[in-house]
Amino acid sequence: MAHLDLAQLRTLIAVVEAGSLTAAAPQLFLSQSAVSEQIKKLEDCIGKPLLLRSKTGVLPTAAGTQLLGHARALVGMADHALRDMRGLALQGALKLAVTDYFKPDALARMLKALAERHPAVRLEVSVLRSAEVEAAYAQGQCDLGVVMALPPFKQRLQLLGPEEPLVWARARQWVAEPGQPLPLLVLPDSCALRHYAETRLRQQGVDYVVAHQASGVAGLQSAIAAGLGVACINAAVLTEAMAPVLPAAGLPRLSRVRFGLLPVQGAEPALVQQVRALLQSDWVA
Repeated sequence: MAHLDLAQLRTLIAVVEAGSLTAAAPQLFLSQSAVSEQIKKLEDCIGKPLLLRSKTGVLPTAAGTQLLGHARALVGMADHALRDMRGLALQGALKLAVTDYFKPDALARMLKALAERHPAVRLEVSVLRSAEVEAAYAQGQCDLGVVMALPPFKQRLQLLGPEEPLVWARARQWVAEPGQPLPLLVLPDSCALRHYAETRLRQQGVDYVVAHQASGVAGLQSAIAAGLGVACINAAVLTEAMAPVLPAAGLPRLSRVRFGLLPVQGAEPALVQQVRALLQSDWVA
């Protein structure tokens, strides 16, 4: 009976994060040929190619990306089990930056689970816009960053859950005024979702005006609930006071978005590696 080998899964993670078999080899204390053999055995087990190889390195295939999420979760759980059996608990301080579009209940669940498992970990959480999360992570101001990605999904993320639909949101009692531009509610100009929404409206030929600019998602939710207009948001941040705009309104169709951890940059401390794996493991069924 076929089974997944943890060593091979660790090799897949290292290769994808390093960007090539050559770069991953010294991290794994293996030769390049041994790394290649590990990947081949894993591909034989799965029955699908997992990596796309080129002169510039490797990228995961669709199957490789799918397996990568399971691999991080399984390796993280295995490491957690070993620490638990040895009576070792995580401890230390860690800074997490999260996009304010991220599911509020999911964030609370993640933080609660981490606190229950590892009460000695001191977590500092900042809720920012995705562009600010990326900048903070690139500048070393946070240890882990959760962002929202829009199509065409060029950014490599360690996904947290399935893709989520975008919706045009309104107050339940709100109705459009005939012959008037659509009152659009937005975040500041640095918000990628704002640019996406305005682009889709222009492509569809929908006349609109920016009626209100909020500083964050909480302010945007309040503006929607107050009936000030319509906003493009992810479905998870809809509240009971809101409803999707009906198709009859003629607004353009919207895509889906992804949420995930920004990829590893350089060598991560053991605590960051372990928390990254734990957060990922919470999203694998």
